[in-house]
Amino acid sequence: MIDDLVNAFLENDKENYFCGSLVLVNNATDNRFDIIDGQQRTTTFTIISCVFRELYFDYLKEQAQDYITQSIQDKYDKNKRKLKFLTNEKYQIDFEETVLKKLEFITTKNIEKEFPDNKYLQNAHYLKIFIEEKVLENKIDINKFVIWFYENIVLTVITCPSQDSAIQIFNVLNDRGMPLSSIDILKSSLMQKLKDSKEDRLAFKTKWEDINSNLKFADLSIDDMLTTYLYYKIATNPKSRLDKELLKIFDTEAKGALEIISEINKFSQSYISLLTMNDKNIFCLKYLKHKIYWNSILTTALFTGYSDISKLKILLVAYYYQNWIAGATVARIKQTSFNILRLIKNNAPIDNIKESMRENLAKYNTTKTFEEEIVGSWVYGRKWDKSLLILIEYFTDDNENPTFIPINSKLHLEHILPQTATDYWKKIINDKDRTTWTNSLANLTLLSMRKNIQASNDTFENKKIAYQDKDNVRSRFNLTLDIVQYDKWDTKTLKIRENILVDKINSKINII
Repeated sequence: MIDDLVNAFLENDKENYFCGSLVLVNNATDNRFDIIDGQQRTTTFTIISCVFRELYFDYLKEQAQDYITQSIQDKYDKNKRKLKFLTNEKYQIDFEETVLKKLEFITTKNIEKEFPDNKYLQNAHYLKIFIEEKVLENKIDINKFVIWFYENIVLTVITCPSQDSAIQIFNVLNDRGMPLSSIDILKSSLMQKLKDSKEDRLAFKTKWEDINSNLKFADLSIDDMLTTYLYYKIATNPKSRLDKELLKIFDTEAKGALEIISEINKFSQSYISLLTMNDKNIFCLKYLKHKIYWNSILTTALFTGYSDISKLKILLVAYYYQNWIAGATVARIKQTSFNILRLIKNNAPIDNIKESMRENLAKYNTTKTFEEEIVGSWVYGRKWDKSLLILIEYFTDDNENPTFIPINSKLHLEHILPQTATDYWKKIINDKDRTTWTNSLANLTLLSMRKNIQASNDTFENKKIAYQDKDNVRSRFNLTLDIVQYDKWDTKTLKIRENILVDKINSKINII
């Protein structure tokens, strides 16, 4: 949402930004409105207002200050906040005390861990990071942006006399069948170009259905493929709907509908080839959240016949994993991703791509942060913990025909030194060292559900038996079987294993 708002402001701050509808009930008992539809948006916009207040209030002019204040609290009663939760008093107290009245921002590497029971405070911290980064990156005049935020974000407000009528309207707005999608509009518009030839229309329709069938057979969607195709065509952030963007490009290129569908077909073949590839680097990339960037880069490389695609895959794993582990937002990787996409389209040397990555990593000090994170005392529970260990597993194994390891309920992270220390473990590692090492990378390994239950909080000797062979079932992970070589599990062993794992990670994720 922050991306969308900032893009809308930067592209045309005179236009309104439509943000859906609010369905309200006029509650005469306390002179308030009950929100039936639009609760999440209203809450989010209120949190943004509180973030503006804490970050920028003293730098703003009177108009912007008034907008912020009046969006949070009553103009004449400073103890009366605008937004109130009726469903759960606890939520209201948390929201009132930690967000509405005063936001206290703290520096932390793990927001969820710091505020486990307060989603509003978590979101306020994330919004602070996103807004500060966008304002700095785009050199935004914050006073103009705040005024635009209040004056140009538009919602359609529907006020109802009763809750029953509000719920009826809510159901109509949210249960109206499948709307015409961008894909439908694109297909229809292209076929319109062939209205004078029944034969060409049939050829187009047949090819479109072939594309769709091939994607479905590979368990892929035409929507995602065409979004990837759009990124290939424009190599920048789309400014409008997929159909509008592509049709504008096709008009500029002056291509016929059959020529267009032929290109889309060839691109979809590259797309399928990429995402069904039996490749360790591709497997690692699949765990990333923002798939569109690496996906569009590598599909474009396959489609255009880029010569250094093997090196490109390795570099992309290194670049995106460094950013992921360092906690970078999508804003940090977006522009560099588009730069790489353009370099691929121009068949630029791989060294140019590597240099583009290095410049971005150096700008944000990403590599240093990544290196600190992997040797930190709290790797367990991070969004990338399993993915990083799986990456090590893939490249520990010399198998030329690797198998993709899904992250699901059957895959567990095992603490070799247990989180709950028994008397046995307390004798081996003291309290201070347990705090340092228990949730560190060195103390973690991969286990299936069955092996995880077998290992439990047992002694190291018994854990080794479970890892190696219990009930005639060996652990499938080389990473875990390697632990069997150690005679004991103490701080010296943990340091040795940390060095081994860090060396393996750096061999894949450092861009030299």
